[in-house]
Amino acid sequence: MIQTKYYLFTGATSGLGIEAAAQLAKADKNSVVIAGVRNPEKVDALRSAIPSAQLIVLKLDTSALTSVKLFADEVRRVLAGARLSGIALNAGVQIVSGTRYSEDGFELTFATNVLGHIVLFQYLEDVLHPSAIIVSTASGTHDKDHKLARPYKFYGGYFPSADDVAAGNVSSSTDSAQLGRDRYATSKLCNILFTYAMARKYAKAGPRSIAFDPGLMPGTELARDQPAALRFAWKNILPAAARMIDGASTTKRSGEILSRLLLATLVPSGNSIRGNGVHIEFTGKEIQSSKLSYDEKIQDALIEWVSRRKLL
Repeated sequence: MIQTKYYLFTGATSGLGIEAAAQLAKADKNSVVIAGVRNPEKVDALRSAIPSAQLIVLKLDTSALTSVKLFADEVRRVLAGARLSGIALNAGVQIVSGTRYSEDGFELTFATNVLGHIVLFQYLEDVLHPSAIIVSTASGTHDKDHKLARPYKFYGGYFPSADDVAAGNVSSSTDSAQLGRDRYATSKLCNILFTYAMARKYAKAGPRSIAFDPGLMPGTELARDQPAALRFAWKNILPAAARMIDGASTTKRSGEILSRLLLATLVPSGNSIRGNGVHIEFTGKEIQSSKLSYDEKIQDALIEWVSRRKLL
């Protein structure tokens, strides 16, 4: 009897998430996608993309710790003793119109992109299959030296302290749009820090952790907080020009790589052990992340800070 494999996705209702989830379900007919969605009423596209027998939709707001806890409890109920074969920690926001806070009092970009995902992993760590693969969505914006960072006014991620990052105090910029970009880049740095910390924890055996940079993907919902003119260009002009931009990709191309990473049909090698603790771009190749991301003291500081925020 062929065993069902369960894969959990956040941010699966549009963009990279829906593309990767649909390609995974198509590639493995014995897989079931557990999709954590913030707005369950907005899942028509997801239900059209994945057969109903392979899809379970559960409510999840990664910015709210109570929601993360309830979602994790529901996932356990759905698994009913089975284990997760993979997790795609993909949900994300980029806020450039001012500072917003989560219901728990943390800066919303950090709460949504980082805190909720790490806590979710910690709640479900004991139901992971020994060979499970955890993929966290990263971004070249975390690295000031990345070829697409500075042209789009991203100057890399910062980590003055975990408290500062959680409060949104990541740079001295007084421009709300620039501060929003700095916070987004920092959140992606944190996703990589998390990846490397878990790779060290499971260096010899257990789940493998991968940070995935999907590239610049015009047309996604990432620009929803941008001014109207930029939203229009992002949705209607840049997608056609993407193939001419070095470092740009499409949701289909990046979604295929993400699905293959989760299914282990694409196994990174490079200098890593077991393809663990690697930073992969949308081409499927392993690339170096920023120098700061390899700082083990910062990696541990982030994980320890988040662990103290878990609900009992």
